[in-house]
Amino acid sequence: MAERAEADISQGPADRAKAEVAPDAETLEISPPMLDVHAPHEVLHTWKDFFIHIATIVVGLFIAVALEQSVEAINRHHEVAALREDLRQESRQIIADARKSEAVHLYEIRWLTTRITQTQLAIRERHPIGPRGTNDMPNYASPDIPIWRSAKSGGRVALLTKEEVNAYAEIEYVQSHLEEMEVAKNTARYAVKSFNREFLPLPNGDPDLSNASSEDLHTYLGLLTSAYEAIDAYIHWLRIINGAESAVVDGRISLDKIYSSEREAAGGDFLKNFM
Repeated sequence: MAERAEADISQGPADRAKAEVAPDAETLEISPPMLDVHAPHEVLHTWKDFFIHIATIVVGLFIAVALEQSVEAINRHHEVAALREDLRQESRQIIADARKSEAVHLYEIRWLTTRITQTQLAIRERHPIGPRGTNDMPNYASPDIPIWRSAKSGGRVALLTKEEVNAYAEIEYVQSHLEEMEVAKNTARYAVKSFNREFLPLPNGDPDLSNASSEDLHTYLGLLTSAYEAIDAYIHWLRIINGAESAVVDGRISLDKIYSSEREAAGGDFLKNFM
């Protein structure tokens, strides 16, 4: 009996240990795997099944490509619409700037006409030239095409039609001539200012030309005339770009219609008027 009791006692802790371990072992056995991988439900047994499988993959690829191209087409459509609207806004701004600038430079032309007449009389009648009139020429903004040039440098003009590209290229051509005329105009203005600085200023700041020699007056007349001609040429190119942009804004973007609008706005053939 004692041996049996000892056997029972000696086995007691082991049995309890097994009882404690057993639940954990069962738990480990029934815990689900982290990644459940299933084998194919069906196995391709025939060529028919194989081709159906391939056809399904191909159709899926076609659908994916079609969806991708549709998204690209939508994005392209929005990009083209935005670029066209930006260019139209720029055209409207150029028309407004050209008209205001023309009015300002016509004011300067009138001032120069009066001053040239004064100088001519002083030379012809051999008397000192009278004081010049007040020149309150308003401020103005020169037309510019930053949106078109940015689109061109960024390669976005490829979004436009060939006719649209030709139309805006013509406007750029006119703009380049307008900028050349602006340089010539400003150079002529600075030449007149440099001449005026050779004489003592009057209390109002004007140059005192009362003691100017006949040679000085002839030089002055030449500078005034050069400024007049440069400004007059600038006004003509303002009218030309106004005509070009007006045609584009109205939807007349063919080159023939743009040329016709330019001639009409400039009052005829530009080069003929300067011959």
